[in-house]
Amino acid sequence: MRFILFSEGETQPGHTHAQRYRELIDEVILAEKVGFDAFGCSEQHVAIGTAATSAPEVIFPYLMALTSRIQFIHLITPLPLRINHALRVAERLATEDILSNGRVALGVGRGNTTLALRAFEVSPEETKSQQMEGIEVIRRALSNDIFSFVGEHYKIPPRSLVPKHVQQPYPPILMATGSMDSVAAAARMGIGAMMGGGYGGFGSLQRMADLYDKELASAQHVYPVQAQKVAVVSGGMHCAETTEEAERWATTLTDSVLLSIDAYERLSKLSADYGSMGKVGNIDFRNQRYLFDESASFIVGNPKACIAQVQRFVDIGLDAIAMRVDGLPHKELMKSIELFGNYVIPTFKNPRSVVRRSDEILADIRTARPAHYAEREAYERAAKKNGEAAAKKADESVRDPAALA
Repeated sequence: MRFILFSEGETQPGHTHAQRYRELIDEVILAEKVGFDAFGCSEQHVAIGTAATSAPEVIFPYLMALTSRIQFIHLITPLPLRINHALRVAERLATEDILSNGRVALGVGRGNTTLALRAFEVSPEETKSQQMEGIEVIRRALSNDIFSFVGEHYKIPPRSLVPKHVQQPYPPILMATGSMDSVAAAARMGIGAMMGGGYGGFGSLQRMADLYDKELASAQHVYPVQAQKVAVVSGGMHCAETTEEAERWATTLTDSVLLSIDAYERLSKLSADYGSMGKVGNIDFRNQRYLFDESASFIVGNPKACIAQVQRFVDIGLDAIAMRVDGLPHKELMKSIELFGNYVIPTFKNPRSVVRRSDEILADIRTARPAHYAEREAYERAAKKNGEAAAKKADESVRDPAALA
């Protein structure tokens, strides 16, 4: 299991974006120190309240220079043509790949807010087709020295991408998948799928994971397969010394949740391509127990509780979890990152390295004693029997005249 710290630089009223960005830098540096595998933020434009990361391609190189191990993942880059030309995305990705020495990955999506789509004059009816063409343009540009493309939205004559990336065959690519159709599409393309984030629960996440595996195995892949199943814990992860404290802080995150999904139902009515987003209307976001325990969009509790919750994602067969750690005071976020990194991540990375409580070790020792003593007694009986047999054989050889000769 890989653990991804996900933040959108959510800035509280009365604070400044400048201060929040400085805090975010400290959070990423700490995340690398305590064992997180990757950091990701989404490209959110003209967002209100929940996100301030409109230019991850600027944030990432700064952080790349301050870190040495952690990977950086665009979660996500919207591919509507008016927001991001696919060729520019490929150029930026290759540049970041060089600057990070191969520590960058690209997650793409269609855009999920009417604020951004309308600001860039993007029709919801076109985002899906533009995304699919954009993925193809990016893969061709990264795969071939000379590439070209002709489609509905892109008509690119033969060109050569500059600069050239360092990862081979090219940096990993993932796609946001909010529906079964998009999960299947990602699997057939052989790219990663970012699943969940819609508060539909673990059953929905399991069905997505199973479908991904099935479609991946049956598809004919043109490009090298970069399969991975990533759960998006979009509600939030908060780890505290006690579960009561963690839930008290996490309760305040529900306001951010309601703000972030505000456009989902509207988008579902504007285009059939966004139809799956309308399902959030069936969820009671006032039901805290459902959100924290069953929505598959929160990980909240003390380290032991967080371990149990992460295990549910492991049991589904996922490869990574992208956890939103945001929307709370910087001090609390830093504590959460440190606790999760020091006590939760090692349980899944190297469980034998985790020091257990003395009473647990003593209990296991007592449980193991009967088998040990039984083995010891069996060994002693066998040794005595073997010794008696050897002595008898030696005595017989002494009595045998032929042996004496």
